[in-house]
Amino acid sequence: MLRPSRLLVGLLPAALAAATPALAHPHVWIATRAELDYGPDGVLRAVRHAWTFDPTYSAFAIQGLGQSTTGPVNPAALAALARDNAENLADNAYFTVLKVNGRKVDLGAAAEPAMTFSDGQLTLRFTLPLKTPVAGTASLEVYDPTYFVAFSLAEGGEVATLVGAPAACRVTAHRPKTTAPAPAATGMSEAFFEAITAASTYGVQFANRIVVAC
Repeated sequence: MLRPSRLLVGLLPAALAAATPALAHPHVWIATRAELDYGPDGVLRAVRHAWTFDPTYSAFAIQGLGQSTTGPVNPAALAALARDNAENLADNAYFTVLKVNGRKVDLGAAAEPAMTFSDGQLTLRFTLPLKTPVAGTASLEVYDPTYFVAFSLAEGGEVATLVGAPAACRVTAHRPKTTAPAPAATGMSEAFFEAITAASTYGVQFANRIVVAC
């Protein structure tokens, strides 16, 4: 079973130990922004992600690098962490589902990984190139099928931007209609989530969706 526990290498056990309540899902919260990059011929060629981790998880990650959460973080350490994240996210297909004209599009390996730490939170940025650039109506979803990680669109505007897109293209961001229930209220235990694999559709109900109509 593929587990998103490799998202931040070696740091998750400490974060889980401090989780409150200890057996609740999700364990990590990430606010997302996306940039869709178009070529001069009007075809979609890449998706650029910007993921901001919750303060608690960010603090554990920084401490795992041997850094203080109140001072500057070594840029080399952040760069190494970004590279590790980009490599390990491939195990979970980058939690990204991209469809164009209703068909799933194959994405290449993450490129240009970078990490920043500001106002107590880590932000990971990376680019996913399309293996074959394509034109048409695009739908981008970001979610964890196991709901170990909770993805949500960042607050405020500019959660989805277009770069180089044809003038007729319009982007719309859709937040999930389903609100995650508290496990205690539903009787779902940690064992329930441990049994969920990456092939599950459980997490899709909490997926955020960005639609580009051209």
